[in-house]
Amino acid sequence: MGSETLAILAVMVVILLMITAFGIGEKRRYIAYLKSRIASEYGKRQQKEITPERLDCLPAYFEKHRSSLSIDDITASDLELDRLFCEMNLTYSAAGEEVLYHSLRTPLFDEKEIARRREQIAYFREHAAERAELQLAFANMGKRGRYSIYDYLDFSDTLSERKSLAYHFLAPLLLLAAVGLLFVSAGAGILALIAAIVFNMSWYFKEKNYVQPHVATLKAVIEELKCGEKLLGKSCEALKEEEERLKELLKELSPLKKGAGLIFSGDDRSGDPLEILGDYSNMIFHIDLILFYRIFRQLQDKKEQIDVLHGLMGYVEMLIAVGSYMEALKNCCEVSFDGKESAKELYHPLIEDPVTNDYSLDGCMLLTGSNASGKSTFLKTVAINQLLGQCYGFACASEFHTEFHRIYSSMALRDDLAHSESYFVVEIKAMRRILEAGEEEGPRIACYVDEVLRGTNTIERIAASTRILKSMAERGFLVLAATHDIELCELLEKEYNNYHFEEEIKEGDVLFNYRLQKGKATSRNAIKLLSVMGYDQAIVKEAEALAEHFLKEGNWT
Repeated sequence: MGSETLAILAVMVVILLMITAFGIGEKRRYIAYLKSRIASEYGKRQQKEITPERLDCLPAYFEKHRSSLSIDDITASDLELDRLFCEMNLTYSAAGEEVLYHSLRTPLFDEKEIARRREQIAYFREHAAERAELQLAFANMGKRGRYSIYDYLDFSDTLSERKSLAYHFLAPLLLLAAVGLLFVSAGAGILALIAAIVFNMSWYFKEKNYVQPHVATLKAVIEELKCGEKLLGKSCEALKEEEERLKELLKELSPLKKGAGLIFSGDDRSGDPLEILGDYSNMIFHIDLILFYRIFRQLQDKKEQIDVLHGLMGYVEMLIAVGSYMEALKNCCEVSFDGKESAKELYHPLIEDPVTNDYSLDGCMLLTGSNASGKSTFLKTVAINQLLGQCYGFACASEFHTEFHRIYSSMALRDDLAHSESYFVVEIKAMRRILEAGEEEGPRIACYVDEVLRGTNTIERIAASTRILKSMAERGFLVLAATHDIELCELLEKEYNNYHFEEEIKEGDVLFNYRLQKGKATSRNAIKLLSVMGYDQAIVKEAEALAEHFLKEGNWT
């Protein structure tokens, strides 16, 4: 071997060692950054922005496991569950994020199951060291941007039968031939080596574009398997059942790991030079493509097990995220499923400085009061705490008593222009879906209704609202309804407990205390608000006179 060849090889070895040393240092710095981030974010409300791409695939696990008892889209929108999810979303992996979203839209109906979940959440709140180690493992799993693992698995069916495995062995053979030529003629060998590298890289990119989504599928599964192994290594007391199932899954899916680690050298999260070097090795030798074609068929046969693994890993991270959110709340209590319907010091978790309220019901609730007095917010407060109770066993209150409910709402509706439907049509459809749900067997329905049939005239609204709300009560629904129609208080006095919010106009300003009070609203301040807002006094006085005339005479003329 000539001195020139030895010099070239020596330089290559030195460069490789430098890259390796730098890569190890970068990896350590990245891990230190993750540990610091994990420690600083726990116990705080999250304010991370979710990209539109990620929002599109976020419900993938939920859609895969949605049931008739899940929170439907109208209710999820009314209760602003996307906002609540974002505040709770202390997750570092796609599995954790997707299962957290699923858990928030999937109430439980078994007290033992809720008690066990509550205990698991408490375990991770109390064991900071174990929690942090698992969070680091989830961070290494990472998130996949615009695609869910289910998008990848569905897309894997499109991979046609190809004879790529055999002919990709040609890539390393060409490199070996070029290296062998170096020992015969350094000049010719270098030219052959360059030509082989260029050819292999060109061929690699063409093939990789085709299989990249399928490689991503395998990578996602392998990362979850690695995290599962770390979870088993911790042997958490609160996760005995999950660990038993995980052992079975790892055994069933372990063949996928054989040689798969060499397929995924690049990691766009850390920019590790070692991983970049691995990328170039794949481009030149086609290592990842050779291994990929060897094991991909096994992946397609294990979709059911992969779904269970994804859900199980996400479940553990969900427990940690919920515990973190509970730490961030000013106050929360254990929900008592004793069949009563009452609460003390209840508040809405999304309000920064909330006013707390108490209530106790022996039937349904009819809520009156003027605009902006707090009616809609109170309905959302009760509903969202009912949901938190059935999902995680806690509520934002000092006491919360309830029973298990199927949760529905009809609140923040809008015209459906895409289907040429008016507000009123959208509204009656929303109410009908609740009535139809009541015809199916299942737990008692709790529904939260803001301004029943507001999209039509007063006479028909009061008549229809009375009959609909009375029908719901007669069917055994727990109904909390807000209305401006004070007439409903008398028409529904046998079925509904009357509560109200009120405001005070003082020194030319409108003051709201947002305190729930028993009984129906007695004040009428809507016209007075015109004066507060600067309307001409002639308009205000004429409106007041017209209203007084109607109250006395029963007509407008």
